[in-house]
Amino acid sequence: MQGSTPQTFSIAEFLKWDDDGELKLNPKFQRGSVWTAPARTYLIDSILRGYPIPKLLLRTTIDRDSRRTVRDVVDGQQRLRTIIDFSSGKFALGAKAKDLRGLRYGDLDDEQKDAFLAYKLTCEQLINASDEDVLEVFVRINSYAVPVTEAELRNARFDNDFTDVVKEIVAATTVWRLGVLSSRDRVRMVDQSLVGELLAFLDRGVADGGETDITRYFSHVRTRTRDEVVGADILPGLLNEAEQLLDPFAKEPIVQRPHFLMLAAALMYSRDQLPQGKLMFARVPEAVKVADRESVQASLAALNASLSSDEEGGRFEAFREARSTTQRMKSRQVRFEHFLNALQGAYSE
Repeated sequence: MQGSTPQTFSIAEFLKWDDDGELKLNPKFQRGSVWTAPARTYLIDSILRGYPIPKLLLRTTIDRDSRRTVRDVVDGQQRLRTIIDFSSGKFALGAKAKDLRGLRYGDLDDEQKDAFLAYKLTCEQLINASDEDVLEVFVRINSYAVPVTEAELRNARFDNDFTDVVKEIVAATTVWRLGVLSSRDRVRMVDQSLVGELLAFLDRGVADGGETDITRYFSHVRTRTRDEVVGADILPGLLNEAEQLLDPFAKEPIVQRPHFLMLAAALMYSRDQLPQGKLMFARVPEAVKVADRESVQASLAALNASLSSDEEGGRFEAFREARSTTQRMKSRQVRFEHFLNALQGAYSE
């Protein structure tokens, strides 16, 4: 791998590279999602006022046949995406910009536009680096500050039909509005962990839910074609059904990841779509008839209330205690059984 000394390029140069298709903002080793509105405002405000911002890291590849230079953003995707979006008039500056609040790029005066376009971004370039070299640099950079997550490493390691399906389902479902995951977890790609694990449920049943176990499954299915991804056609509808059942409980404990996963598993079981895996099916009915939505939601309300209760004993004691080991089979078994009961309206009275 060839390194380079830091260089500076103007924002205008980056905008031209983007227009010409020579800038890749979302290579596979980058994190997902986007910054919050205040963070985007703060960055643009810093640029307009001439304050320095952290340097960017690019993988620069030169194609000898087309004689084109392509730049993959290894570190700095969110900064560049914010700059490009602002220059395109896609958002106005918020309260953090103080006297510039409410301005879009088109509202700037000529002097401000000139200063914005001429602002120099400091970059380090990795010349013709391999994917392995880039991944190593990416991990090291993120280890200095916020440690890279297993989900982010997985996103960097795997690029195949299965991961494409996972990302498509993540983007298409609206279940995230309920608070299944925090915004921070979604930025750090935990939503891909959750969807990947649900596909694993449909393929092999429920197992332990640690991130390393999920990565092991991603590795297991890495050679499967899109048509071979078990559950790809089933999961979107199941997520929609779960979202409708949980709609009254947005941001409540019952919608959080450990509970949501087992509710989804219970729905799979009720549809006869869940392989046994490590769950003990002998402890649950062979067939489950889902009650009317009102009864199911009343039962879910009872479970939700129990999660915030300090009451000792009672029929939900095991369900409450299962919170201490959220991804282990012992606690998953307990939650699975309670959610099956809820689907039958057992707690509606």
